[in-house]
Amino acid sequence: MSSIDSIPGVFSQDQIAAAQDSSSASSELGKDSFLKLLTTQLQYQDPLNPMENSEFVAQLAQFSSLEQLQGLSDGMESLYLVNMSMNNASMTSLIGKDVVASGDTFHYDGTNPTNSLEYDAASSATSGKLTITDSDGKVVFSDDLSAMAAGDGSYIWNGKDLNGELCPEGDYTFSITGTDSDGADVEIAEQVSGTIDGMDLSSGSPMLTIDGVPVELSSILNISEETTP
Repeated sequence: MSSIDSIPGVFSQDQIAAAQDSSSASSELGKDSFLKLLTTQLQYQDPLNPMENSEFVAQLAQFSSLEQLQGLSDGMESLYLVNMSMNNASMTSLIGKDVVASGDTFHYDGTNPTNSLEYDAASSATSGKLTITDSDGKVVFSDDLSAMAAGDGSYIWNGKDLNGELCPEGDYTFSITGTDSDGADVEIAEQVSGTIDGMDLSSGSPMLTIDGVPVELSSILNISEETTP
């Protein structure tokens, strides 16, 4: 009794599995797997009914296209890595620059009496309130604000808490709320200003620090031009 392996044009499960070993390790069919499947098909084809030339040429064309696409993918990946490296290197030129960025967290050194807290009001407000909290979420200072014009503005905090004592050095968070003449809430975006003093590239995308506080590159709104003495 003949085994299925001896019948031309019929593949056994073992033969099929052997031909697909290299492709089973990946969800995508690589060029090596494609070539192995093609040669296996040629090896076990029925000699009385061989593969048509046009079919063989078509499969070779598919192999050629697959190889070119894989080469293109490898090239694009290399180009991406080079481009990312160049971008990261160029970002280091921002260190030492004074910037304004979207954000509500800032560093207080414990001595500076003029901490400028920036904001951008979507429309004018007849009243508002500033609240500053420490790293534990405790309110250390608050102040009722008078009318605020639409657009950019700032509040100078003297570093003192609700009892008039200087706050210790650390990272603080502030928020500003406002209402218009009709009592409706005014959208106000908090902003921080300071000097970029560091950059972290460990995550793959640049993370800047403003006076030690992490800030995403995309949040930078304004970079001050260097002045020539």
